[in-house]
Amino acid sequence: MLLGTLLDHAEHEGRKGPSRDEALSAMVNGLAMRLDTRVALWSSVVALVLSSGVWMLGLRGAYTGVVTTGIAPVLALIGVVALIRSRGWIAPLRTLIVLAVLVGALILAALAQLSWARGFDLADAGIALAGLAAAWVPLFIGGWVVGGFGLALLLDGVLTPTRIPGFGRIAIAIIVGALAAPVLGVGLINPVMSNVVAVIVAIVALRTVERGDATPTHALRSPSRADESRRSGQRLAWFSVAGGLVGVAYALTGTAWSAGATDGTVAMGQGITIMLAASIPLLAAVGLDASKHRGRIVVWGPLCVAVVALIAVAVAYMFAPEWEGMGPWMTLSAALGGGALAWWATPRLRGPLAARVAVGIASGIAYAALIGITVIPVLAFAVPIFGVIVALRGRSGGQSKHPSAVHDGPAAPAVMA
Repeated sequence: MLLGTLLDHAEHEGRKGPSRDEALSAMVNGLAMRLDTRVALWSSVVALVLSSGVWMLGLRGAYTGVVTTGIAPVLALIGVVALIRSRGWIAPLRTLIVLAVLVGALILAALAQLSWARGFDLADAGIALAGLAAAWVPLFIGGWVVGGFGLALLLDGVLTPTRIPGFGRIAIAIIVGALAAPVLGVGLINPVMSNVVAVIVAIVALRTVERGDATPTHALRSPSRADESRRSGQRLAWFSVAGGLVGVAYALTGTAWSAGATDGTVAMGQGITIMLAASIPLLAAVGLDASKHRGRIVVWGPLCVAVVALIAVAVAYMFAPEWEGMGPWMTLSAALGGGALAWWATPRLRGPLAARVAVGIASGIAYAALIGITVIPVLAFAVPIFGVIVALRGRSGGQSKHPSAVHDGPAAPAVMA
């Protein structure tokens, strides 16, 4: 359409074709317009698959670092910029400049990280720093300056439609860019953070797709059954709160009063096991609430897999602190947790089925490969907090939303329909 308009304009002015400036503008706009939600979605999915796949397969070598700290972060960055461009927050030409500058900054950040690691290796071996190992300072400063410039360009473009005066807008962009560049740069070349960013981009991109209408499951439930389900969920959640508090107390103080806690490490492992056991009723409470809105298989299926993952961690802590015994069970738990996450997320995302499946599976792989082994023991201490949230949420959700269905007796089915 743009090319046709340019040709018509050229013909009107007696020219054979668009001018050089017009052709360049058309090319820039066309290239920038390709950075849409589809590009954001699939670049983030590819980033997830590449980064987490390397860890899942246990690959080693220089190419592993290239993928996890180079290619995957760049793909995640492309997804972020494409998402911003698709919202119309920055102009097409600025979009391409920002993308090019920030990609350059990420490359410098990755090289700086490699230089730092190489320098440590040489220092441990007693060898003088040379070459890349001696270039950490200029690489870090270069990445900081380039990244700050790119972020300033991005923020200035986002703030342009606002009423902030030009000088103030530029000052804000420069200050924020300079402060945020090292934090975001170091964070994005971290495999865990780049995967988190990629997951967020993929979910936001999918949410832009209209979801088909569906009759919610809870509309088909009678009020009495829904109330009983809510009360059961509350009881389960409070039970988890009590059990979780016992587990926390045991983990922190068990050595002082329990004969089975021979030292702090043993007490911690046994306390975490208690907390994990206490989280199972909490998962059941979540299932009771979620099943009001979804089919049973997409609720109870992943939750059952998650329970098995928790049991695997509990078994692993029977061998604590010896990793030889814990390792296989923790790995199994991470794999099961990733499967549960993929199963839970896929039906709840919007967009084409292939895209939802890809994002769900990639998220599960990323969880299993990068954080699955470490996250469950940490989250175990939050079981009492999550339990209180679920219990209070169930209480607030108990306020009658269908008064006629509650008080009208025989007329209730007609109202619920």
